[in-house]
Amino acid sequence: MSWKYTDEYYKNYTRETWDECAESYFPLMKQLFPYHKAVVDSIKPHSGEIVLDICTGPGEPAMSMAPMVTPGGHVIGIDLSSKMIQIARKNAEKRGLKNIKFEVMDAEKLTLPSNQVDVVVSCFGFQIVTDPDKTANEILRVLKPGGRAGFTVWSTGDRVPMIDVLIAPMLEFAEPDETGYLPTPYELGGPGELTTMLEKHGFSDTYEDRLNGTGVAKDVNEYLDMVLQGTPLGHSLSEESEDIQKKVIEKAKQNISKYYTPGQGVKIPAECVIVSATKPKTIKVSSS
Repeated sequence: MSWKYTDEYYKNYTRETWDECAESYFPLMKQLFPYHKAVVDSIKPHSGEIVLDICTGPGEPAMSMAPMVTPGGHVIGIDLSSKMIQIARKNAEKRGLKNIKFEVMDAEKLTLPSNQVDVVVSCFGFQIVTDPDKTANEILRVLKPGGRAGFTVWSTGDRVPMIDVLIAPMLEFAEPDETGYLPTPYELGGPGELTTMLEKHGFSDTYEDRLNGTGVAKDVNEYLDMVLQGTPLGHSLSEESEDIQKKVIEKAKQNISKYYTPGQGVKIPAECVIVSATKPKTIKVSSS
């Protein structure tokens, strides 16, 4: 039976499933810190600047950037998931960060003034949002002329075993919509894909780099639980029949076990695409 992919369905699904796994996301987020650091290093926030972190999740790299923009600057972290934002606010309060705020907000419809933000960061956001093109337009709109932006996205599946150990078995049983479309977390991860998209929307000085990291866990089960419980993949798998769930889990464990070494645990590589870009100083962007 065919189904029709719609933006409304995908956006609601994204919001609900990230709400569902928000409390379990932190172990996976720790695996992403090297990528967060790399993208922040690429745009170098400094004192007095206004920084926007899109798809901030439980508050990173927003909270890491807050001390960088003191004195005089502040950070805004946004996410579609209200549960993630609740966690981010609590985390910021525990750390005593006064120059940061978190808001539930749609990256495709930023409720922020045009030409007001110095720096925009989004770690893996373009592979989560419903419409990357609308998101790129909104980022360009809110950036000041000459403002800087930094993004991370996963590379192609063959270069991201860290998550593909589970996604590949799931895709074997996934059903595309009536047009043949099947969403994956690897869109925009090919060479030049993200820079080309950004240039199309008016960004300049685009630059692509790649960073190889590692997902780690003490054993196969811990690694699989981290990915299933800390992302919407677990919810997606739960919607399948028990037979399919069993087959996917078995294949995922087989895949993960290839990266397990007794006494050293699981170490699975992943390639991340890191892109920096600038809003031209002479560009005129409509606020509509």
